[in-house]
Amino acid sequence: MTRDNQTHRNATRPTSRTTAATEPGPGNVNFPTSATPPDNTAARSPLISRDFILLVAGQGISLFGNMMLRFAMSMWVLDETGSAAVFASILAVSIVPTIILSPFGGVLADRMNRRTIMVALDAASAALVLASAIVFAVVGFNIAAIAVMQVALAVLGAFETPTVQAALPQMFRAHGPATMRRAMAVINQVQQLSSLLPSFLGGVLYAMVGIRVMMAVTITSFAMAAVLECFIRLAAPDRTADGDRLPTPIEDLKAGLRFLTYDRPAVFHLALYAAAINFVTIGYSAVGFPYTIRTVLGFDATVYGISDGLVGVAGVAGAFLAGLFAARLAVRHLPAATAMFALTTLPQGIVFLLPLDPATQLAVLVAGMCASVIAACFTNLIAVPAIQLSTPESMTGKVMAMFSALCMCAQPFGQMLYGWAYDRFPVAAVLLVSAAALAIGSLAVIPIAKRLES
Repeated sequence: MTRDNQTHRNATRPTSRTTAATEPGPGNVNFPTSATPPDNTAARSPLISRDFILLVAGQGISLFGNMMLRFAMSMWVLDETGSAAVFASILAVSIVPTIILSPFGGVLADRMNRRTIMVALDAASAALVLASAIVFAVVGFNIAAIAVMQVALAVLGAFETPTVQAALPQMFRAHGPATMRRAMAVINQVQQLSSLLPSFLGGVLYAMVGIRVMMAVTITSFAMAAVLECFIRLAAPDRTADGDRLPTPIEDLKAGLRFLTYDRPAVFHLALYAAAINFVTIGYSAVGFPYTIRTVLGFDATVYGISDGLVGVAGVAGAFLAGLFAARLAVRHLPAATAMFALTTLPQGIVFLLPLDPATQLAVLVAGMCASVIAACFTNLIAVPAIQLSTPESMTGKVMAMFSALCMCAQPFGQMLYGWAYDRFPVAAVLLVSAAALAIGSLAVIPIAKRLES
């Protein structure tokens, strides 16, 4: 879950207060909100409001630019150094400030107008990439400058992610869980498309126009996103409950931890559960999937690229499919969604126990991974809004920042463990253990879902 993973905010008017009040689930918690007061005369869906359209457009354009830059930089570093590990190491290092600073980004998101923060961060990202482009034009390729740029972008992302995650419930809390999930489904769809397009366009554009034009595309994308976000109507968070004295950032973080551990432990348990699922998922998809295709099955980079592209398309399809059911999804469906996740992993392991040819094993592996990605879209669409809607307005930024930090911490550990496991055990064993872990998770989350549902 990373600026990549990330983004939500929206509308202003519910179509019916009665519907929002009678919806089951954590959305019924009566926390104060700083969103525009509901207007009972509004007949149109909040999902087609100006604010939501601006939000979706801004986030989609910003993410597209960010992914284009990452793709272009990876190609440039590979061309200049001949090593794919160099840029991967830079990205790995850049996750450290994201994890450390993300909670403070949540504190800021609960203090300032979230629209203002988003505009400032996208504008700063555009200025940073522009400054880097000037440096590259003067000195040429410089790996240190690339590292500084990527780490700085990660720092900005650490502040933007919790801001966006807090803005969506601020805009839609009054509309109830169903509308909230529909809004998040739209955001997920745009994010998937914005992440997938650079994979198809990046190689062609880089070969045709080179790194400078690709950086110009990124600068333009960040700048356009900042301009669009200027017109989103979003009030400052309501801090009246804190009295005249504004708590220090450390006090704010302590208040967020107290809320998770004492006031709403079920929310904390759900966040831990999501991090555990992330640990398993990232490990076997980011490490095991390419390793199995290239090393175990012996296919070349072209076959892997096509397979990875199919998984990306499945992610887009999953986001749209989950969006169709968004209004009907509730936290009580989380165990079933995780169980489906486990079932999609099972055939991937079984096929490597059978005496089949590599092409058949590849087909089952890719089909299973596509199904897993679709199941993950449903799991994500249930879990994240449950946390957002179970959190009071004044703490949404902090809580979502801690949630993101937990999930990000799980990623490198999952990658290291799965890298160790794939080096020592058969592919079938690793995948079947992963399926078993997901199945156990589907049982473990049942009491958590029941507490949040009630």
